[in-house]
Amino acid sequence: MPDTLSHWDNVYQNKDHNQVSWHQDHATVSFDWILEHTSKDDAIIDVGCGVSVLADNLLNEGYCKLSLLELSPTAIQTTKNRLKDHSDKVNFYNENILDFQSNTQFDLWHDRAVFHFLTDKKDQQTYLNKLNQYLKFQGYFLLATFAPTGPKECSELNIVQYDGNKITQLLGNDFKLVKTTSETHPHPNGSTQDFNYFLFQKN
Repeated sequence: MPDTLSHWDNVYQNKDHNQVSWHQDHATVSFDWILEHTSKDDAIIDVGCGVSVLADNLLNEGYCKLSLLELSPTAIQTTKNRLKDHSDKVNFYNENILDFQSNTQFDLWHDRAVFHFLTDKKDQQTYLNKLNQYLKFQGYFLLATFAPTGPKECSELNIVQYDGNKITQLLGNDFKLVKTTSETHPHPNGSTQDFNYFLFQKN
C-alpha cells in the first residue's frame, strides 16, 4: 500500500478531475452555509481542497482571506494555476492536516471528507487538536462525511461513517451542533453517495 501522499497524488495525476467521485461543478451545501454564517473578510480554510471549485465560488462572492490545504502536490498546483489571478486572496498549504502549522486563526474550518479517512483514533485526536488550536472562539467547523447509508470506502481507502450522535460525541463539549443535513451526491458513474453535513460552533 503506498503512503497517503503517494496515494492521493497518484489519484490526481491519473484520473480526470471531473470524474473523481467527489467532483462538484459548483459547491452545494458548503457554499450556502458559508455564505449564511460568515462575512466576506472572514478567514476561511478548506482542508483537503483537492481541485474543488469552492474557493472559486467564494472568490466570486468577494471573499478575500481563503486558505487551501491539500496533501497532493498535483492537486494544489492545479488549483494554484486556476486561481493565479487571485493569489493575493488565497494562501496555499501543501501538507498533511496532521502536520499543519499556521500563524492564522480561522473563522471557519471547512472539511468535505478528509476527516472520514482518519480511521485511527490517534489521528482523529491529532486532527481535533489542530482544529481547536486554529479555529477562533465561536468559529465554525463545517464538516461533510459519508453517512451510515453511504460507502464504506472511497478511492480504495477505508473510511469512517458519521451521523450526528457519533460526531457530536467525538467533538465533546468544545463544540455545539448548529445544524445538520443530508445530501445524495451524484457519482460521475451514475450511482449516488450519501453524505452528512454538520455545522458546529466552537464554545
